[in-house]
Amino acid sequence: MYGVSEDIYNGVLYDGLNCFEWDIPFYRRQARRAKGPVLELCCGTGRITLPLAKAGVEVTGVDFKDSMLVRAHEKALRAGLRVPFVKGDMRTLRLRRKFALVFIPFNSLQNTYGLADVEKVFATVRAHLRRGGRFIFDVFNPSIRYMVNGEKLKKNKYRFRLEDGRRVAIDELCRYDAAGQVNQVTWFHRVDGGRAKPRRLDMRCFYPLELEALLKYNGFRVLKKYGNFDGTPFTSASMKQIFVCEALR
Repeated sequence: MYGVSEDIYNGVLYDGLNCFEWDIPFYRRQARRAKGPVLELCCGTGRITLPLAKAGVEVTGVDFKDSMLVRAHEKALRAGLRVPFVKGDMRTLRLRRKFALVFIPFNSLQNTYGLADVEKVFATVRAHLRRGGRFIFDVFNPSIRYMVNGEKLKKNKYRFRLEDGRRVAIDELCRYDAAGQVNQVTWFHRVDGGRAKPRRLDMRCFYPLELEALLKYNGFRVLKKYGNFDGTPFTSASMKQIFVCEALR
């Protein structure tokens, strides 16, 4: 059984670790080009949602964890932004409205492990896309070398401070489950030098040709595929797979 530990969804810890912005300009450009309402699935604490709203994009954020949504609401309030954040599971969500762009950022699709659930996510996207709309998502390009190297404990893989000044260090250990195509990641959190606590972060690996087949047989046409958020074409050396798709009618 695969999954993610509840503490991974702690909004304060999440923001302390994930404070990067390199993907925001890409999604902001795509949202502006859409010229219509935008739906972000797995919005987390609004790391991308809020910059889009600040840029004048009509965006709705959806996540299934209260801790993430509470944090997103707090950040929106501080920024003076009115953004609809909705609690929902992207496998079953139905908002009864259409969007010009639906996107799933930051590898979030990789926390969907079985074929049936992946297809439910794609069905949700199709249900919310208006005619001519775009579906965009990004996932890692699986690296066997990285996962093999990850089976050795990496001390202090991540280090950061929380808003209250506490220091957090995370050690990382990986084990690749070939049958499920899942990189089983264990993070050991240490706060202010305290005792390390293990957390699960299982990541389903989607291989390039597999993803193209999944999209095709679930009613999508791939329009663009990038290997980086600067628009670099996808190659074997790319760390990311970034898909821009449209729904077939």
